[in-house]
Amino acid sequence: MNAEPSPPSAPGLLIGRSALLADVCSELDRRPAVAVITGEAGAGRSRFVHELLRRTTSPDAVTLVARCQEADTPFPFAPLVEALNRFGSGPLPADLPPVTGALRALLPDLADRLPPAPPPLGDPVAEHHRVLRALHAYTAALGEAVLVVEDLQWADASTCALLRTVIADPPAGLGLVLTARSPTAPHTDAEGRDGLPFPLRTPAHVTVIERHLAPLSATETGELAAGLLGAQAVPDEFADRLHRWTGGLPYVVEEVMRAWRGSAEFPTGTAGEPPLPASVRRVVVERLRGLPPAARQVVAAAAALGEPAPVELLCSVAGLGAPDTRRALAAALREGVLHASPHDGGYAFPYDLARRAAYEAVAEPERPALHLRAARALARHTSPFPLAGMAEHYRRAGRPAQAARCLEAVSYTHL
Repeated sequence: MNAEPSPPSAPGLLIGRSALLADVCSELDRRPAVAVITGEAGAGRSRFVHELLRRTTSPDAVTLVARCQEADTPFPFAPLVEALNRFGSGPLPADLPPVTGALRALLPDLADRLPPAPPPLGDPVAEHHRVLRALHAYTAALGEAVLVVEDLQWADASTCALLRTVIADPPAGLGLVLTARSPTAPHTDAEGRDGLPFPLRTPAHVTVIERHLAPLSATETGELAAGLLGAQAVPDEFADRLHRWTGGLPYVVEEVMRAWRGSAEFPTGTAGEPPLPASVRRVVVERLRGLPPAARQVVAAAAALGEPAPVELLCSVAGLGAPDTRRALAAALREGVLHASPHDGGYAFPYDLARRAAYEAVAEPERPALHLRAARALARHTSPFPLAGMAEHYRRAGRPAQAARCLEAVSYTHL
C-alpha cells in the first residue's frame, strides 16, 4: 500500500545512476536497513528514491513517504503526521499496542480507530516521550515496510527526535530511507557535516547505506540532453557547454532544455548562452534569502567577479574584513551557494546559471559599485593585471575612460 502518489519519470532518469541504484536496492533488502541519500539541490534525490521504491516494493507493500517542508514555525512531527494520515485512508495495522492511543490528538482523523487515549501525565516532557514511543510502536506494527523521509535539512526537532529513536532501535522489517540536501559527499565536508541534522548511530545488526548523488559528468549531461530531445546524441562541444551552464545537475539540465526547446534559438550545434529558467532562478534566490547579510555580500561579490576568486579578492569586492569574509564564505559553502574550486584554491558558483541568477538578484544601483571595487581589487591582488577583465568591470561601473585605458594597454601588450 503506497501512501504517496508516484512522480512521473523523465527521460534519462538512470543516466549516471544505474550502478548506484542497483547497489542501494540490494542493500535495502537486508532489513532492518537505513539508507541515507544526499545530493545537491537538483541532483535528483526524489526521482532516485521513487525508482528505488519501484524496484524494491510490491504494489501491496506498506510504503510511507514523508516530506519535510521549510517553515518559519514548524508543526511537531508535521511530515510524519501527513504521511500517516494518508496511510490511514486504508486499514490500520492490526493489534496496535495500547501506547499508540497517545497518537489520538496527533492524528485526529484516525482517532476512532486507534486504541483508547491513555490518561494525561501532566508533564510536557513525559507526554512528548510517550508520543515518541507511540510513533515507534506504530512503525513497528507496520511489519515489512518502507518509510521514506525526504529533505531532512528542513526537519523539525520532533521529527528528528523520532528518527533518532527509530534508528537506535529499528523494527526488524523496516527499511528507512532518508534524503537530505548536501553539496558534498558524507564525511567529506571540512566541518564533518553529512547532510543529516543528527548523528547516524545504529546498532551493529542494522544495514547502513550512505550514498551521495554527484552531478553528472559532461558526457552524461550530453546523454540526458539527447534523451530529453529524443535524439541519438548532441555535439560534444554543446554537451561540455551545457555541463558548464548547469553543473551537471539533472533538474537544471531539464529546465534549461525545456526552456530552450520552446525557443526559436534552440541550439542545433553550439549556440550562445541559454535562457535562465524562472524555476532555476527561484531555487537560487530562495537559497540566497536563507544566508546572513554578510554571506549575501560575499555571494554578490563572487557573482560580479564571475571567475573563481580567492578570499582576499572577495574581501575587497564585498567590502568586508577578512574574518567576516571567511565566516560569510563558510555559510555560503554550507548552503552550496558557492563551491571551492578544485584547481586554483578560489571560490565560485557550482554552475554558470547559478552565477547569473545571483547576479540578477543584486539590486541594479549596487552593481556599478561592485564592479568598480572588482576592477580596483584585480589591480591590487593579481599579477599580471587581467586588463581585459578590468576593462569590462570599469565599463559596467560607468567608467568608460578607465575602461578605454585598460583596453589600450591590452593592445600595447600585443604589439
